[in-house]
Amino acid sequence: MDTSLIRRLLAGVLAGLLAGAVQADVPEWSRLNAQQKGVLAPLAAQWGQMSPHARERMLELADRYPNMNPEQQARVRDRLTRWSQLNPEERQRMRENYRRFRELPPEERQKAVERFREQRRQMRGQGQKPHGEH
Repeated sequence: MDTSLIRRLLAGVLAGLLAGAVQADVPEWSRLNAQQKGVLAPLAAQWGQMSPHARERMLELADRYPNMNPEQQARVRDRLTRWSQLNPEERQRMRENYRRFRELPPEERQKAVERFREQRRQMRGQGQKPHGEH
């Protein structure tokens, strides 16, 4: 057997084992502590379908939550609730929009943020609540 083929097979097996180890380190919902469950409650129904990477990021967020000021905590609760209410297609569209935004050069990103903020100011000036504000 070709040594390069053996190396590729071993690399594939090792990658699979490592992926399984990463997944095993991210607990199921039932194993989260009360504080984590409280913060992440909007995601409870979807927890099992989330990728290990996404669950790990959410656990990191839950761990930072107690050190946030009340305004930051309210923003986290609101965003998690709104995310949990999106259907899979809407979530995918949001991920794609975010990916495209992150790929913009810094100056274009800044312009996009400024346009967004201006639209929100205009909506508020017209007595409308921008999407996501309650």
